[in-house]
Amino acid sequence: MIEETKFLNAPATPPKMLMLPTEYRLMFELEDHYWWYVGIRDLLNTLLEKYAPRGNQNLILDAGCGTGANLLELDRYGNTVGIDLSAQAIAYCRARGIARERAWLASAMHLPFRAAQFDLAISFDVICNVTDDARAMAEIARALKPGAPFLVLMPAYQWLWSAHDVAVGTLRRYSRGELRARLEHAGFAIERMSYVNCFLFPIVLAVRMARRSEAHNGAVTQSDLAALPRPLNALLSWIYQLEMKWLARANLPFGASLIAVARKK
Repeated sequence: MIEETKFLNAPATPPKMLMLPTEYRLMFELEDHYWWYVGIRDLLNTLLEKYAPRGNQNLILDAGCGTGANLLELDRYGNTVGIDLSAQAIAYCRARGIARERAWLASAMHLPFRAAQFDLAISFDVICNVTDDARAMAEIARALKPGAPFLVLMPAYQWLWSAHDVAVGTLRRYSRGELRARLEHAGFAIERMSYVNCFLFPIVLAVRMARRSEAHNGAVTQSDLAALPRPLNALLSWIYQLEMKWLARANLPFGASLIAVARKK
């Protein structure tokens, strides 16, 4: 059973959500079949088979659950609760049929849970959006039991910052050293770290570099997320799933994102 703190840990003024409202609608509409989301869920399942075997009654935290697709995926591995700073995201979780007690409106910097409750936590492309990433990581560490794993996905390389990051609210991108330092400072021991989105990196690089001017001139913009022709989406999904199979066995030397597995000390 999840014990919460009645939001006594919440700030007097909730932090501002930086992701554009239109991006949540796109996420909700595309998350079930878009190549990137499908590949990331493959990666998530591969990691969870090792760190949260099915059948165990794990209590799992999704810190930044978005529109809820990963919450549903996590159901196979235990009892899951998600938080998100956006009321719009939580509304989409409700539209997916996720119960009120499983998707909460809260910030990763001020988790409404008592210490040492969770057996595992994930946070995919969320902590990069908050104003104080160190505090968010420390909060997740506080909510985890000693030795519990934390699976965290972050965007890589600050020089890759583009209009996509503006649209989704990314405040920072990370190098391996930066992510390692922040996790260790928050009280985690790094078990594994690898780049992700390596095989398609040349395409990502070309698109992001082409859109950098949008990010700097203040133009109204949107993320790279968009509906694709079915054959193209299928091809990208196939390539990305090949990468996920490789990543299950070995780390990748570069990519558009970083995945880390860390344990609370």
